[in-house]
Amino acid sequence: MTEPLNLLVIRHEPCSSLGMLKTAVNKAALPFHYLDISQGAVLSEPITHYSHIVILGGAISAYEDDRYPFLKTEFKLLETAIAHQIPLLGICLGSQILARVLGADVDRGESGREAGWCDIQLTDAGQQDLLLQGFPTRFKVFESHQDTFALPSQCVHLATSGMYPNQAFRYGNSVWAMQFHLEIDEHVLTDCGAVIEQELEDSQIYDTTLAQLLTEASLHSPLVAPLADRFMQQFLAVNTSREHVTFFVEK
Repeated sequence: MTEPLNLLVIRHEPCSSLGMLKTAVNKAALPFHYLDISQGAVLSEPITHYSHIVILGGAISAYEDDRYPFLKTEFKLLETAIAHQIPLLGICLGSQILARVLGADVDRGESGREAGWCDIQLTDAGQQDLLLQGFPTRFKVFESHQDTFALPSQCVHLATSGMYPNQAFRYGNSVWAMQFHLEIDEHVLTDCGAVIEQELEDSQIYDTTLAQLLTEASLHSPLVAPLADRFMQQFLAVNTSREHVTFFVEK
């Protein structure tokens, strides 16, 4: 008998959400639970209760586990999830956390903050990836990060950008990590506006404003929305508990 699907969403900022990724979750009528791990929330059931896990972004750094002890708890949860081949998707900070859990270095990037709507280029492997098939080779999507990760051993490099070459990777058939934000539209930006403005101020970026980002979001997010929907449908179709990994795209 097939186990029911349950989605766990780990978030590090109470304002963050699945955003445009939620469309596919709603279509699948999939139960999901936000775990506000930075606020002290803990799971009441084993991590293996969940069929899929999404790790969202945040303003902290993946290497600040001495300052933020909850990160150590998160590392252990994700190590267990990887061992059980639970499909994982890490976004921005989530991608950096996965990189670190998989043994790679995460540090402050030398190119400064990559902020706003940026061009992403898929690698040849990215164009063949089962979750990214059908994406344009080059597309514009939201970014806000200054840390970057090295590619973990045995991972497949999926995407790059002009500022930071390591934008996405896959580990095996169950772990995906993306530095960029398929989920962010003007609604998510508004909800997390204070966090974004603080990041811009901390990075001494004064020629980019939240108002500007919101205006650009109204132009770019309608183009990203179908990509986000397609990607999330494919991710939710990954079932590593069976003999083979299966995928589908809603027509």
